[in-house]
Amino acid sequence: MAGFEIANVAGTITYQQELDLSALAETFRQRPEINSVTYEPDENHWLQVWFAPNDTYVSFYRSGKCSIVGATSPKQFDELVERVNALMRELLEFDYEPTAKINNIVATAELDSLASLETIAIGLGLEQTEYEPEQFPALIHRYKGSVLLVFSSGKIVCTGAAEMKQVSSVIDDITEQIEAITIE
Repeated sequence: MAGFEIANVAGTITYQQELDLSALAETFRQRPEINSVTYEPDENHWLQVWFAPNDTYVSFYRSGKCSIVGATSPKQFDELVERVNALMRELLEFDYEPTAKINNIVATAELDSLASLETIAIGLGLEQTEYEPEQFPALIHRYKGSVLLVFSSGKIVCTGAAEMKQVSSVIDDITEQIEAITIE
């Protein structure tokens, strides 16, 4: 199995009611577990909140959805969901369990050796692979519902997976495929 690091876990929480963002902003500004609050309705239609201790970003929308970005593991994402839900239970009156879901895990990996990106693009198959160095410095490969960026430095970025098993499988597979192409 190829080693990888999680760079970001992003997801959503859905509350079954409209949110008063102005009132939430005022309340959040008084809370010690929140580092920063930005609400500028003339510029953005969402409330931006950074939760302590690691400044994980949560955006709240009037529709009742909120997005979480910046968790470094599914466990940290789940912990933040619990913290946000506990806070929202204090502020809103609801007796349902809000829906929380991881939408995207971004992971990085490193390859030791690498053939040219042109050779890799051909080897992986041009149906799922794009490489236009004049447009973007990495090879873009779509595989098993994920998008992989392969840089000439050997760095791989995997995005689009919603589960750790998928991240692991995709990175293992692409590493094996690229190593086979590099050896040829």
